[in-house]
Amino acid sequence: MNPFHKTTIGKPKKWLIEAAADIGLDYSKLSHEVTNHFKDHVIKRHGQGALLITEKEFEKILEIVRNPDLAIIGTIREGAIVNVYVKMETGATYLYFDEVLDSNRNRALRGRTFFKIVKPLDMENLEKIVTMNGITDLSRAKKIIAAGGNPGGEA
Repeated sequence: MNPFHKTTIGKPKKWLIEAAADIGLDYSKLSHEVTNHFKDHVIKRHGQGALLITEKEFEKILEIVRNPDLAIIGTIREGAIVNVYVKMETGATYLYFDEVLDSNRNRALRGRTFFKIVKPLDMENLEKIVTMNGITDLSRAKKIIAAGGNPGGEA
């Protein structure tokens, strides 16, 4: 097994910090990061079949978290705070999930899973995907629908 390592891919945009603050969360000192274990999970679990995630598609993650078409911020899943971001392209809709780590050891929005589906999504269908496991709580979450992938109206 590979030794654990993480890579910072960027800081949260203003829209994300504000959305989190609206539900009592502080993302201002966190960074987006991915780990080799995250990438291994995605390739092993979602890197096969017709809708495989390729190594090249990991480069899309920063754009997905900066300018999603849909997002659900602050879901609770198995005691962890999780954010979900959706980016729709022709022929593929990307779903990226990150987990909020806010401890003395780790302070990050760390990649949890990443996959794609064929059809575009609206918020109702995204909620169905996120809650289909029966263990995800959206009651406090902030839902964002961004016109043209620009959630905060930022340039």
